[in-house]
Amino acid sequence: MDDNRGVAYRTSPDTACAAVPGGAVIIHLGTNRYFSLNATAAVVWGRLDAGDDASTIAAALARDFKIDDVTAREAVARTIAQFEEAGLLLRTADM
Repeated sequence: MDDNRGVAYRTSPDTACAAVPGGAVIIHLGTNRYFSLNATAAVVWGRLDAGDDASTIAAALARDFKIDDVTAREAVARTIAQFEEAGLLLRTADM
């Protein structure tokens, strides 16, 4: 699985996010599709939006959710891939 090391991301300007109990909701304004995020995916989104890289986010997940580093890295990579596939997240090279 791609671990996204060294890759920078930004959230799409076509998205809006709102925190909800237990996670967040994102709407893609271009497609009007809504996405419901659980607590861990909401943390990943928020940290990507703040400019953090995948390694930093994985370390935070491991610490905050008390999971091992490998599981955290895999979860972050999988979540980033899902965000990209949905058009919610862009690699900075795409800017």
